[in-house]
Amino acid sequence: MCAWGALMVLAWGSGPASAQVAQSEQIPSTVTEEALPAWAPNPNINLNGFDWIELNSGEWLKGEIKYMSDDELSFDSDILGDLIIDWSDVKQIKTDRTLSIRTDSRQTIKGKIMMADGEVHVSDAEVEMVTFPTFGLVSKETTAKVGSMEVKQGNVVGMVPQDKDRVLENWSINASIGANFQSGNTDETAFSVDGTVERRTAGSRLNFNFLGNYAKDNGVLNKENIRVTSFYDYFVDNELFVRIVNGEYFHDPFQNIAHRVTIGTGVGYQLYDEPDFEWDVVAGPAYQITWFDTVTTGSNAMVQTPAFLLVTNLSYDITSDLTYTGLYQFVLTGRNSGLLTTHFVNSLEYELTDIFDLKMSFIWDRVQDPTAMSDGTVPQQDDFYLIFGLGVSY
Repeated sequence: MCAWGALMVLAWGSGPASAQVAQSEQIPSTVTEEALPAWAPNPNINLNGFDWIELNSGEWLKGEIKYMSDDELSFDSDILGDLIIDWSDVKQIKTDRTLSIRTDSRQTIKGKIMMADGEVHVSDAEVEMVTFPTFGLVSKETTAKVGSMEVKQGNVVGMVPQDKDRVLENWSINASIGANFQSGNTDETAFSVDGTVERRTAGSRLNFNFLGNYAKDNGVLNKENIRVTSFYDYFVDNELFVRIVNGEYFHDPFQNIAHRVTIGTGVGYQLYDEPDFEWDVVAGPAYQITWFDTVTTGSNAMVQTPAFLLVTNLSYDITSDLTYTGLYQFVLTGRNSGLLTTHFVNSLEYELTDIFDLKMSFIWDRVQDPTAMSDGTVPQQDDFYLIFGLGVSY
């Protein structure tokens, strides 16, 4: 009985317990596969026209790619709104849209892209090769269709969608207006308008800017100036670009300038290109024509002169809502045109909402050698403006 009982005890103990031990020995010590988080896109999901991007942190964003330029990706998040993301922080892109990519070898590639771990895969690719432009002349383009190709993420200079119904996505608009009204013992009216319209493609940038100031004091006009500038840049790589044309129109009778037109070209370089700090500089030859408002007897009312143009732009994100921008322009001309004219604009913009901003600008215009008016009066060299306005951006 004792032996039989012992066998029964051993049989009972070796049943479920031994099975549990055997089962536990089959469990691996490390997990080799994890389920995707709820916010991660399923690889087989129908994208339905949306773009998905994964950051190096593992976070996914759903929305639309607006453009990539200056090592930054402009992305319209489905929930978070417009975002500016450092290009090096993007790990993956999943999209079924056609995009145009500009590489540092001056190739433009159009096709459907997928990106992962530093490699951009382009399917149904169409490659367009353009030789280096000189003085605004662009040689004949060479286009070839290839099945698919790979591009290193670091070789991408620019990227924009090619959707025909989203042409406006390549454009950005920023404008501000300031006004001051006073009546009673003193009647004063003042207006200021500042606006910029810019279009970006994978390899170029087209910019228009308008700046105007107007003021009356007790019915007497004491301020009237208009400045319209435009330029077109062609990017060679991430740092080097050619300013095909740089044009400016200026009007300020209080500086004795009825009209002044400056046309030039140049070469630009991106000195710094960080997510919160950008600085570029452009230099090159120009030609200037000035029509004076009034002149003394025997002086020419119109003067033409060769010129040299130097322009530098700064942009610094002080905080996520506060941005400083600076424009510094120097134009060296003949003495009869003022010798050296400078135009400095320093602005602070505070973002109230995705659309509205508060903007404060300090402007300094200087003419080194002003031309005397018909009565012999010589305008002052310096003009200063402090402008407060409400801005809108798109």
